[in-house]
Formats: sequence, C-alpha cells, structure tokens
Amino acid sequence: MTTRGAYPIKEEEGPLRLFKKNQKVWIHLTPENERELAQILERYDIHPLTIEDIFSPTNRIKVERFPHYIYFSFRGFHLQDGRLIIKAFNFLFFRKTLITITPERRNTIFDLIESWQEHRVLLQRGPEFIVHRILDVETDRTLAIVHRLDEMVDVYEIELLEFVLNVDIRRVFEIRSALQHIRKVMILHKEVLDDLQLRLPQFFRGEAAAFFRDVRDHSLKIIDMVDSITNSISSALEAYLTISTRRTNDIMRILTILTALMLPMTLITGIYGMNFEKMPFLAHDFGFWGTLIFMGLIGVGMTLYFKYKKWL
Repeated sequence: MTTRGAYPIKEEEGPLRLFKKNQKVWIHLTPENERELAQILERYDIHPLTIEDIFSPTNRIKVERFPHYIYFSFRGFHLQDGRLIIKAFNFLFFRKTLITITPERRNTIFDLIESWQEHRVLLQRGPEFIVHRILDVETDRTLAIVHRLDEMVDVYEIELLEFVLNVDIRRVFEIRSALQHIRKVMILHKEVLDDLQLRLPQFFRGEAAAFFRDVRDHSLKIIDMVDSITNSISSALEAYLTISTRRTNDIMRILTILTALMLPMTLITGIYGMNFEKMPFLAHDFGFWGTLIFMGLIGVGMTLYFKYKKWL
C-alpha cells in the first residue's frame, strides 16, 4: 500500500517506482520474506543488511544512517491471554519519502490507512507526523499494557501477602520478566529518539518537536511505572518468602517441642517395656495409672518451663 499526497493507492506488481524529490510519500509494506522485500525496494537501493535486519527476530532497536536514507526500528507490544507478544516496526526515511515495514499486520498502521481521509493532513504536514502517529499510538498501547500488568500484580500481591497456598509464583515471575523486557525496550526507544534528534533534526523542529517530546516523555513514564511495579513485586515476593520461612520455623518449633515433650514419656514406657520380673511399681495395683499421671506431670512441667523460657 502506498500513500501519496492525500490518497492511498495500490502499486503495480514489481519494484516501487521512485517519486519526485519534493513529493511527500508514505509507503507501507508487509512482505512475507527478505526476497520479496528486496524485489519491491529494488529501485531504492536498500542495503542488504537493512533488509536482513528487518526480518531478523534478534534485530536490535537502533538507528543506522546510510548515504541516501536512514533506517530505524521500534517495538510494539500486544497482551494476549496474559502473555506479552512483541511486534516489530521498521522505518526507512528518505528526503520526502517514508517507508514503513512490518513483517505482519499491525492495526496501528492499517487503522491509519483505512481512515486516511481523516488523517491525510498528517502527510501533508510531513512524513515525520506519520512516524509520530505510529510511535505515539504504540507507546500509549504499551502504557495501557503496563497498567493491565499492574492490575494483575495487585491481585497476586494480595495473594502473596495473605499467603494463599495455591498462588502461582511462576506467573508472578513471568509478569516481572515481561515488565523488565518492556523497560529495556522503552530505554532503547528513548535512545533512538535522542539519536533521531541528531540525525533527523527536521523531526524535532517546530510543531513536530513537541509531539516527539511527548512520545519520549511517555516512554520515561512507562520506565518509571515499570520500576515501581517491579519494586512492588520484589517486596511482595520478599514478604512471601519471609512469611513462608517464618511459618516453616513455627512448624519446626512446634514439632521440636512435641518431640521434647514425648522424649521422657517414651523413655519411661521404654524402661517399663523391658522384660524384667522385678521392677518398681510393676506389681502395684495403681502402677499403671501412677505412671500415666507421672508422665502427664512431666509434660505439664516441661510445657510450663517452655513458656517461662518463651519458647512457646
């Protein structure tokens, strides 16, 4: 799909034709593989490493300057069934031409294309406003995802502090890992915006400057939120481990006390269980009951002693 001037048009099959230098053009592509992309952009003389980076799952968020264009990449996020899905955005910026490339469909761009009559003024003002629109929507969506993860963390935090036995600790660690990944991406986004300010100063002049500063500020806000949520998770996990350790210690203390209480009783029953014919109180009429009372008194006495020592 090519957006030229105020009207989106479909290009013929084959390489895209070059436009006039003073003509503002936005081209969006969703190629299936590197070969198809190289064929489409044949006339634009795109470096093979750029095309390779676009389809590389390990491609870093970065800005690269080439003789006649600048390539930079961003990341978007999508939360599906509580799982974080990463979406890649790639931008090729020429003098008046902007080419956006996504390996798969992304509503941020296609919603803009489908409602082009309402948004065609963006291209008339400059391709940088198209870039801002995409980055702004994706950043706001990331912020909404962080808010959603924060709500999930609040639920798990209550369960952790109440020591719910069936709390899914693994899910808590997955959320923290997702937040840390978002934080890393937002830091790289901030660095890319700072780098773009140096490499594409026209992006940060006049009215466009305020818009890009807004995206940068939202990225910083996301970083601050993620740091706050991550600290809350760490505090909740630390409290959970502390409570768990304390409960384990309480159980071990009680079992130890019970063992200590039973030890003299076990000794007495063991002695009277020996097969000797002559033993004290063995033939006494109240020997059995007297032994039980004696063992009970020993237990009561040890319990009082443990309370005196504040072991109970």
